[in-house]
Amino acid sequence: MTEQFDLPLGGRADTTGHVELFRSYGRFKTYFEDAVRMRVVTYCDSPEFILELFDRIESFEQLEVVVGNVADYRERLIDKPELADRLEQLKRDEKLVIYLCETKEVHSKLYLIEYSAESDDSEVSDETDASQQTFEWTSSDSTVSGGGTDTDGSEDAVETETVRPATAIVGSPNLSGNAWTRQANTGVAFETKTDTPLWGDFVDFYEEHRSYNNNGPFLDDLTEQLGRTSNGRAKVVLLYTEGKVKTRDEVSELHGRLDERIESEVDEVDLVLGDETELSEGVEEKIDEQQRESDDSEASAEDLDPRDESETRINLSLLGHSDDAIEALSRMTDYDASFSGDSLTTTPQAVQQYKRDIYEVSTMCVGRPQTANDIPVEFGRTLSFHTDGRVYRVGQPLPDDPNVVDTALSDLQEYFETVDKYGNCNDADAVKAHMAEALLWMFWAPFANRDAAFYDQYGIDLDKALPNLYIYGESDAGKGTFARFALSVISGGRVVNPVDADEVGKRKVRGMRSANTAFPVVVDDITKDTVNRLGTFRNYWGNWTPDASFPLFAFISNDKRPDEWFRNRSKVLHFNVNFDTSYKGEAEVNRLVEQDNPLFLWFTHKMLTRELTLSNDDDALRTARAVMLELYEYAGRDVPEWFPRCPAEQEYDAGRDRWLNLLKREDITAEDQGERLRVSFPEGMSTDTYTYARDPPTVARVERRGRDLLIKSPDEFLDWLGEPPASVALDRRVSEDKEAERSESESTDGVLGRVRGLFSWYFGVSCSLFETVVAWTDTANQYVFSSGRH
Repeated sequence: MTEQFDLPLGGRADTTGHVELFRSYGRFKTYFEDAVRMRVVTYCDSPEFILELFDRIESFEQLEVVVGNVADYRERLIDKPELADRLEQLKRDEKLVIYLCETKEVHSKLYLIEYSAESDDSEVSDETDASQQTFEWTSSDSTVSGGGTDTDGSEDAVETETVRPATAIVGSPNLSGNAWTRQANTGVAFETKTDTPLWGDFVDFYEEHRSYNNNGPFLDDLTEQLGRTSNGRAKVVLLYTEGKVKTRDEVSELHGRLDERIESEVDEVDLVLGDETELSEGVEEKIDEQQRESDDSEASAEDLDPRDESETRINLSLLGHSDDAIEALSRMTDYDASFSGDSLTTTPQAVQQYKRDIYEVSTMCVGRPQTANDIPVEFGRTLSFHTDGRVYRVGQPLPDDPNVVDTALSDLQEYFETVDKYGNCNDADAVKAHMAEALLWMFWAPFANRDAAFYDQYGIDLDKALPNLYIYGESDAGKGTFARFALSVISGGRVVNPVDADEVGKRKVRGMRSANTAFPVVVDDITKDTVNRLGTFRNYWGNWTPDASFPLFAFISNDKRPDEWFRNRSKVLHFNVNFDTSYKGEAEVNRLVEQDNPLFLWFTHKMLTRELTLSNDDDALRTARAVMLELYEYAGRDVPEWFPRCPAEQEYDAGRDRWLNLLKREDITAEDQGERLRVSFPEGMSTDTYTYARDPPTVARVERRGRDLLIKSPDEFLDWLGEPPASVALDRRVSEDKEAERSESESTDGVLGRVRGLFSWYFGVSCSLFETVVAWTDTANQYVFSSGRH
């Protein structure tokens, strides 16, 4: 049986070669014996195997390895401090350099092996078959490029370059001892010298592969840490390898890698809204050019095929991933994707269509620049949006003409003012404030992962710091129309339809979370009971890592507030309005939904150029409010009275108004019991206790007890309630023991007396910081607040 054969090439006698089937690792490693230097390109390797080479080969002086499939090679050193220590020492001694391919997945295998100049290079070929024939390599080139010796060069060059016997192998073996028991590999081996043109070509080939490394040699970060710390080497290396990291979901990781491939292969273009959008100087010309290029290359989805050479092709390795993860991606075969062995081949548009159909989301993410190992993931200054087979950059500096911003704000306000034109409600300003709050949430949601990375540094509970959205109201409250309007504004009109609630369950939520996107998921016409069953949201952010992107959810329902656990993790807004059903009103709203509005582009630019800071409150939208107020200031436009300068659900709280009216009733008894308040309802209102129990914030700790409501945190309840009606008095039925324990000032008026003095201050001042015009000082890099209501 033939295991190798010669390549019958004629010419010079300084190069011979043959094709060989390597049936065992033992045969393959004979090429490494007596090696002095090796440069290797391999798809995968193992750090242990690298150390084994240095331990086994006494003559070994230097090894360079380009690894093709591991972006985060450091994970292979988790809980292996001794291994990391030896690798770093070899690197420090300039014996070992490992390069990782961050920009491209490399499947090539190349071995450039140099031997001692004093060794007899015939030893390398002694084990070849007797039938192997020598061939000569011919070349008309007289100059060796990329590391070979110039054969026509000066005498000095010849003297300074040591000519060594060498072997170049191109084939299938990886630099690893694994899997040889069930694998056979093939390679083409060339025995030559380092001064030949052929060797120079191979060196150039190797350096081309090395160019896919962006971040420098692996372990540079560990070397830097060791150089700048006074701690002992062992302690630093131990911390480096302790492996206290969260595990990213496999499917999410694969989706993320697909998106990275798309962004590296597809030229980004700026998101274009329409011909009437005026942008900053220089930007408009660039967009016009990009648009012309895009128009020249338009194609229908049916025409796209990953096998079409004119279409960008994305290759993704699935090696090492679980069968379940690969099975999840197998659905891509319905979208012109193909699997070959452990590799997936597809196109950008196929990936985007797959995500829209399977997960019902589009990809939108804040960029993460590549960073070296052990450096926290940093969020960049760009927001990318994948759709139409393209990658759009979202975000533009403010235009030179403030009137353009004024027009965009005017168009936005025109939508909210449909409440005045066509809505039936008790408080139009309250409705508009809640609608504006919901839009602020939609604007902020794509940046939630950036906030998560910031909060995570301080151990803040992400599930409560990054609220989902719950909007409720009557069937004709304009909730679905709002969803279309908000989605259109943040996507440039490319996404307008919310997700069907019938398709949403725990599995669907987990799937959407793994889609690697920050584009908000808007679910329309969902029931409160369905939301209450979505237990995934109890610990939604639990396994989040900074390199992942999780979407936030906006649920739209006709039902009132969901259960307490979900309210703790959500912003709950009430569209307390009923819109007239008329063709005129519907036509106007449709016009506003379809109208281009560049406000989100400017909003994005300002959000991403603003540093995050910890605030003294828990307002997740604080930065979004400040940015929107800056846009008003730049446009020279008056901020509407109803604009939510603090959370709208606090400033305009229908539940609080309901409680104030309740306490005016003569058949309601409010009793101060010291550590709690008891509110008793008449028999005819026993079922109403469910509604009133959900109105106060969860920190008030309201518990139903028959026809009574027990308020276990009275201070928090009264802070929320504000100044009760003057006619309301609390019956004091406090035991003498508790009375004696209190100070005289506290016992005079009970709980109400203790906090009543705060009410006028609380509701007159607590929102004052948000009810101001917020100015941002670039030079001082700080917020400046001017007092007064606007």
